[in-house]
Amino acid sequence: MAAWDPPFDSKVLGHLDQAVQAVVASRAPSLLPASCRIRISGRQGGLNIAAASPACTEADLSVKRLNDIYDWLWLAGRPMPPRPLNYQQSASREIVLDERADMHLVWAVPRGIFLKPIPRYLLDHDFWRAHLADRKDCYKSALGFLLSYTALIQHESDFFIAKEKRLIPENMTWESWIGLVRQLLTNKDDNKIDIRYRYGELRLSRLNKVYWVRGFARGYCFPYQTYGEMFTANLGPVGVATVYIALVLTAMQLGLATPQLANDPMFQRASYGFVVFSILAPVGLVSAVAVIFLFFFFYNWIATVIFGRKVTRGGSIPVV
Repeated sequence: MAAWDPPFDSKVLGHLDQAVQAVVASRAPSLLPASCRIRISGRQGGLNIAAASPACTEADLSVKRLNDIYDWLWLAGRPMPPRPLNYQQSASREIVLDERADMHLVWAVPRGIFLKPIPRYLLDHDFWRAHLADRKDCYKSALGFLLSYTALIQHESDFFIAKEKRLIPENMTWESWIGLVRQLLTNKDDNKIDIRYRYGELRLSRLNKVYWVRGFARGYCFPYQTYGEMFTANLGPVGVATVYIALVLTAMQLGLATPQLANDPMFQRASYGFVVFSILAPVGLVSAVAVIFLFFFFYNWIATVIFGRKVTRGGSIPVV
């Protein structure tokens, strides 16, 4: 199969200043991340840190986890381009840097929207030709990712937000960005774009639900960093339910003080049933939260023990 051409020509970044041109022209290692995580063969689940190489770009750009649930993405977002950065800020969404491509354009309340900065190597025409043109899946992910930024950075205000948030190289100019966008859109071919990028912004809470239904205990991205956060998030609804129950019980107590309802057998039975429910429901909800806590506690403990045994069999401890 013939190699695909880069989506822009070698002159599109001609407006970059001399410092950036020197980096691009030299094919310096600074085009790539400093290091990358690799899975060690024979050590299931084992990871190690290695110096970055062009082969690392596949993992760096992978959106496989989203492609695996592509048929369900309509639950988490709409098939439309992402809205520009100025809109994200006006919607009170904090821009959170995240180098994971499968978290790019994912948003959550209250954390904001996760965006992956544009890697320098994706702005290098020769890098595309040498390392992406023959790797179709990687090419599709790279092109879809770049095209997402044509929607995120539409106006000059978006451009300055991107520079402030370090989403694009510091020395890139507005003129060079316009040239890049025009060529990307002119050369756009839907058959060369990863299907994930048919959707724009995706809601994290719904992605988690899809993954929970598919049997992944931690969901798509575990929403809690500590057990305290988990308790706070899950006990909040319990507090709201308790307040509602208290209001209903107060109303029932007032109703029983009136002659019309005090002698009504149906209201008496309803009051009796709700009183029993109000006693058992909070206990049940708190117990459910405790069960969830214990589940994740033992889940993490077992995963740690299994990982430790694999490391012991491997004879060394990987850096993770």
